[in-house]
Amino acid sequence: MSLDSVELIVSIEKTFGIQIPDAECEMLTTVQQIVDCVYEKIKIQPNQKCLSQIVFYRIRKALMQFGNDKNEVTLNTKVSDLLSETNIASEWKQLETKLQLKIPDLVDLDLDKTLNKEVKLFGLKLYDRTEPVAENTLRKFTNWIISMNFDKLISIENISSKYEIERIVCAVVEDSTGVPISEIKLHHSLTNDLGID
Repeated sequence: MSLDSVELIVSIEKTFGIQIPDAECEMLTTVQQIVDCVYEKIKIQPNQKCLSQIVFYRIRKALMQFGNDKNEVTLNTKVSDLLSETNIASEWKQLETKLQLKIPDLVDLDLDKTLNKEVKLFGLKLYDRTEPVAENTLRKFTNWIISMNFDKLISIENISSKYEIERIVCAVVEDSTGVPISEIKLHHSLTNDLGID
């Protein structure tokens, strides 16, 4: 197991207040496997509140202040469809202020739709630009906001669902790897997709 992997697992253990045996750590190769491992080790405190629903309603209320109709703001609506294309940077900051929660940063492709996905030099591909954040649905946006603000939104001592564990694990992975939350998927391999050696 590499030093980066060890640091990630130590961060997970500290965050959740658990211990993961070394033999078990060796078997953790995807984000989902980490989630499943944590889920097996903590006691869930079920409650009637649905965190994703609460946060979505908060997002919907904020987006309605930009002149959007309540019926237009659904989980399957793209965030970009609810904000002005020409003013997206300033409206993005206003949205963060209205929510009083951290939101993912816009990327180059959000701000300039004429850019190519691939960055090339002398015809050779150097890398792919990060996928546009605002082109994703409010469902994904809600998930990212919960991850980025888990310390405000989720009580570690009273985790009520596996979903909450997923959101926290994704936040810890982002913090440990530097990979933006919008680029982290549960099926991702720690090595191949996230670059953890």
